[in-house]
Amino acid sequence: MKTKIMAHRGASAYAPENSLESFALAIEMGAHGIELDIYETADGKLVIHHDDNIKRMTGIDAKISETDFATLRSYNFAGEGGEKFGFVKIPEFYEILDLFKPTDMTINIEMKEGSLGYIREIGELIREYKMEDQVMYSSFDHFKLLHIKEMNPRAYTGALYSYNMACPWDYAKAAGFTALHPSYDQIYKFKHEFGVDYIAEAHARGIEVNPWTANKPVIIQHLVEWGSDNIITDVPDIGLSKIDKV
Repeated sequence: MKTKIMAHRGASAYAPENSLESFALAIEMGAHGIELDIYETADGKLVIHHDDNIKRMTGIDAKISETDFATLRSYNFAGEGGEKFGFVKIPEFYEILDLFKPTDMTINIEMKEGSLGYIREIGELIREYKMEDQVMYSSFDHFKLLHIKEMNPRAYTGALYSYNMACPWDYAKAAGFTALHPSYDQIYKFKHEFGVDYIAEAHARGIEVNPWTANKPVIIQHLVEWGSDNIITDVPDIGLSKIDKV
């Protein structure tokens, strides 16, 4: 199967990350999917943002979980260098679903801090939109992925990690996860330190491999040649140019 390109927080090298502008640009570029991050506001709204604190993108020192949605919408999330986009609003999750519902693109949802209720609410909204087949769930908190599997045994689940894990493909198989989402350097470590083909080992056990966040053209090229299922990148246009050459 040909490698697919997933725009990390949208086309975030070119537009403010996790913004509607960044996601729309990923669609325009022809990416196969996008990756995003979800938090819950103080008044129970699901919003798209990477950090638990909004200071990096707004200059305002405030935690999402302690701030109501209306207040968050009053801040500009353009981030550093995003002035050309004007006033950038933090998106609500349903706005993302509205944007991608007409497409066949995959939405990779990275679940951040949140209760079991937060996980249920995400799943319920996706079911309401009838978009279960367009969604993959990922998290560094693998218990969240187990909860997702309890709620929907057919859900696509990807275990995010960046540390040195021995035999990650056996771990993913035992846990019942669909995929591994390693930092791309993990694939290099196995290949160059142990002579082990990470992706081949995972595929032999029915586990997909979706490395993050590969931005250098030579790294993207290697990951394509080695058979990555999806490559998560800030530069989807470069990623697409590499898979077109294979």
